[in-house]
Amino acid sequence: MAIMVTGLAIVVGCELAVYNASKGRVYSDVDEIPHREVGLLLGTNPKGRRGGVNMFYNYRIDAAVELYEAGKVDRFIISGAKKGPDYDEPQAMREALVTRNVPDTILVLDGQGFHTIESIVRAKEGFGVDTLTIISQEFHNRRSLYMAKRNDMDAIAYNAPNTTILRWRIIMFLRERASRVKAVLLG
Repeated sequence: MAIMVTGLAIVVGCELAVYNASKGRVYSDVDEIPHREVGLLLGTNPKGRRGGVNMFYNYRIDAAVELYEAGKVDRFIISGAKKGPDYDEPQAMREALVTRNVPDTILVLDGQGFHTIESIVRAKEGFGVDTLTIISQEFHNRRSLYMAKRNDMDAIAYNAPNTTILRWRIIMFLRERASRVKAVLLG
């Protein structure tokens, strides 16, 4: 029983740390989000696990286009995993954005973003950016803002819609709880 209470206390403490770090810094309305020169578009696989459409990916692309068209972001760092010629999240996202009339000249690729913390740290240390807008789903954005704050970055976030598929919402909810504990306890 003591182990369960301790575990629950850790999860709740980590949730509070993430929430407090992201409070007032997360936006879902493009008209309300302040302008930032750089947007950090966090990568994900364009395909779902079974090879179909990945709505997380599509919604992130839509959100990035929306920010660009509204004049809220001037350029993007696209950070994700590049595991070889057949798996390159940043390149796939670049192609999707260019197809949607985002100029290729404002897109910078970071293929070393295998984990969210790597994307955050590389934006600062690799690209010299410490003021930016993070683009992902809200659950991911909140954790990303926590990581940015721990790395002395001035970040806000723009929420791409979440999936409407209940199964994936449950999976991502559970996965995110573990990811937040990891982010808070392991840095």
